[in-house]
Amino acid sequence: MKPYSRSIFDLFDGKRRYEVPLFQRQYVWNYQDHWEPLWEDIERKFVQRLNGSLSTPHFLGAMVLDQRRVYGNAVPVQLVIDGQQRLTTFQIFLSAFRDVCNAEGQKAYSEECARYLQNTGIMENEKIERYKLWPTNLDRKQFADVIDSESKEELNRRHPLVWRKYQRKPDPRPKMIDCYFYFYDQLTTFMKSDEYQQPLPERVATMHEALRGALQVVTVELEGDDDPQVIFETLNARGEPLLPSDLLRNFIFLRAAQQKEAQEQLYAEYWLPFDDEFWRALEKQGRLLRPRSDIFLQHYLTLHRKQEILISHLYNEYKDWIKAAKPFPTVKEELENLSKYRNHFRELIQPDPNTPIGRFSAFLRIFDLSTVYPLVLGIMGAEAGNDELAGMLEDIESYIFRRAVCDLGTKNYNRFFLTVIGKLGKSKFNRQNLRAALAEQKGESVVWPDDVRFKQAWLSKPVYNSVGAGRVQYALREIERRLHQPRAERIEILSALTVEHVVPDEWIEQWPLPNGNRGVTWLEQFDKSRNTEDVEATTKRDSAKHTFGNLTLLTQPLNSSVSNSAFEIKKPEILRNSALALNRYFQDKDVWNEELIVARGEMLFAHASERWSYPTSTVLSTGK
Repeated sequence: MKPYSRSIFDLFDGKRRYEVPLFQRQYVWNYQDHWEPLWEDIERKFVQRLNGSLSTPHFLGAMVLDQRRVYGNAVPVQLVIDGQQRLTTFQIFLSAFRDVCNAEGQKAYSEECARYLQNTGIMENEKIERYKLWPTNLDRKQFADVIDSESKEELNRRHPLVWRKYQRKPDPRPKMIDCYFYFYDQLTTFMKSDEYQQPLPERVATMHEALRGALQVVTVELEGDDDPQVIFETLNARGEPLLPSDLLRNFIFLRAAQQKEAQEQLYAEYWLPFDDEFWRALEKQGRLLRPRSDIFLQHYLTLHRKQEILISHLYNEYKDWIKAAKPFPTVKEELENLSKYRNHFRELIQPDPNTPIGRFSAFLRIFDLSTVYPLVLGIMGAEAGNDELAGMLEDIESYIFRRAVCDLGTKNYNRFFLTVIGKLGKSKFNRQNLRAALAEQKGESVVWPDDVRFKQAWLSKPVYNSVGAGRVQYALREIERRLHQPRAERIEILSALTVEHVVPDEWIEQWPLPNGNRGVTWLEQFDKSRNTEDVEATTKRDSAKHTFGNLTLLTQPLNSSVSNSAFEIKKPEILRNSALALNRYFQDKDVWNEELIVARGEMLFAHASERWSYPTSTVLSTGK
């Protein structure tokens, strides 16, 4: 297979045809999933050109083609093995562009556009071969109408809206027809917009220029030994689309050949692991599942380019970086760098729990944070010693964990961690500089809470609700490890544990207030027969029950058995069945109340402030 980068016009220039095999499905693209996103990409390039920005070309997708042998005067034809939906949409878009230009008096551009829609000259079968694209049987009539109508009015005459009796909506028109009208309306609105100062002829010329150079696709063209049916099945029926890593492989090794570097040797030494199925496995990224190779490349590029990278633009972003920045003298050095960070990323998502990276990766999964991956890759790539690496990971964990306990949110993490990467890139990736970069920010969206603020939140925040049960369990497990004195045995917790409220969530029936009265329900707060003292005591207990001081760890069966029981029942059961150091705290307690919750919270905080420590001083070092 051979890959080629082409503009939309290049695809249809000259005398050529694309034929969609009969076994392929009909045209199925729609407004929400396909036409609107495609228009947004095209419109963005129009705007950039109108604003005088000569940005790099935008990649619109890939297609796989197979050359067919023709004889006599027949127009050269290629079978569309993959990408027929995209190719068809491009033809419909160009038809709309042609007709809008004609309607707005821009005849030269309308005629120019027409040459990319139909072949002219001598042909074997003009009825078919005059079309640049020949769809499957069921689509041919609507496609020919789009190409041949040459105006919105004529196409509307051929495919009018049909309203049947008692219907609230007209009958649906063929998808290609709706696609044409969508692009026609968008192009018309854009051409007539008051937002831009250029006169209409100049604006149309700029749009035409953008279509010629700013929007590109990759065509992968099969050679004699390639079996198009097998490739079609691989790309479609088996659910194996072309990933950015597939496109990057072609881009990288094509340059290796051009630079006369040893392709086979480079492939075997550096790229072969990328073709492992491990990298095509899906991994959760936000709300979506993405191939691991996509996620790695996104974080790798984010680290190196120091800007947010969209997964949908990976291939083009990588290509732009290599061509514009020229970060590597040779393809070999480029592959060495990719391979190095690929191995680091695999450590992150397939962690060894006995290493600092493995433990930190587990923390990130519990806290559902991948925005910090580029920074962590940068730290791993700096190849500091084990102690330095472990210390840097502890600082990042402290930053994230303290902010979570203080309920400060994660909204700005993307930009903040990019800022940290930029600062470390200008100085050095070491713990001293990382601490300085994390601690110097003071705004609520990025502050690293100090001990005073951390303690206040630790003792008062309802962390079971605000932080979440899974994250609270992680914190209590970490403190449990610290509670084992150096002289005590190291015990690995293998049991599945759950978070237990000592004062239960539903406490009113079994846990009287300090004055002996029953607690006040929400509805009873409005009953004037309940005194103010009881209402205040109830509020105080409700505020304390979800704080760290009232939370511990139990197995699920033990948790269920003690549940909402009174303390005199719960305590002996916990002491009898739990071996955790966390629970030895209750041995000498005859009662459990709000004051003791605060006292236990302070005891736990003494360990938390050391486990998730805050630096006493932060000074940026510029030494390399």
